[in-house]
Amino acid sequence: MPDDAALAGLLEAAFDFLCQRKVSELIDGERLLLALDASVTEPRVMRMIARFLAPARARLLERARASELALSVWLPEATRDALANLLGAPAPIPREIIDEVVTSERVREDVRAMLKETLESFIAKAVAVAPGGKGVKGLVGWGARAAGAASRGFLGGLGGEIQRLLEERVRDFVDSGVAMVQARLAQKLKSPETARLLGRRRRRAFLGLLKRSESEAARFLEKIPFAMLDALAPTVLVHNLARAEVRAALAAEIAAALGELEKQTIGELLDELGLREAARAALLHHGLPLARAFVAAPEFARWRKV
Repeated sequence: MPDDAALAGLLEAAFDFLCQRKVSELIDGERLLLALDASVTEPRVMRMIARFLAPARARLLERARASELALSVWLPEATRDALANLLGAPAPIPREIIDEVVTSERVREDVRAMLKETLESFIAKAVAVAPGGKGVKGLVGWGARAAGAASRGFLGGLGGEIQRLLEERVRDFVDSGVAMVQARLAQKLKSPETARLLGRRRRRAFLGLLKRSESEAARFLEKIPFAMLDALAPTVLVHNLARAEVRAALAAEIAAALGELEKQTIGELLDELGLREAARAALLHHGLPLARAFVAAPEFARWRKV
């Protein structure tokens, strides 16, 4: 039976051997996708969420509820300033969004209603003494009747035509006003001043958010329907993993990652991360008891006799 020194030497040799290998010798892209197919099923994902994600989220929110630290503690001062400056830069609204919103039928109808209401209100106040009622309709009706009565002796039956012309002029005025308002609105949204204003507001909102406490953030996050999202997540994951375009993208990204990792051995990767000695110590700490138990198992004794 090997003693602890011999087992430790075996683990050291195994670790050094592993460090000389490439990642591609241990991980195969196609097998990784097959492993995802096997593991990403609705029951398994639901169990993982219930076992790990939901309890961890609850614990984090519980800690945050008891904290009065400002959210700014999560960012170093230099990072905070850099993000504030980035968010404070002018933020032009994409032209496609402006055109789609400003020229939409809903905006057009809203502007039309606003102009009509404004015109009616103005006329109602300005000509409240006019007979025939208030507003555009009353004014048009009164104007047409007055013109018709005044012209019956020498214009014949032109009163109805005059009323029709007045109504058309009002409609034309509202339509031209709608077009003008839409054009001015689009011009305003596209202007550099609007872009600068949006940047200043984003910066102010970001800095204001950092002043809020972690307990305030926890109260806000608790309003998110996590139970519903947790229930939907397995279905969404399984659905997307089955999509051909998603699988193609995953395969391409796995191949790209393995290609990049292939440039170094596992030991060189651990050195780059500063983890070689920590990984060696962890292997000896956790691996030695496991190795001791393994060599004491009947399976190992039978293997030695082979």
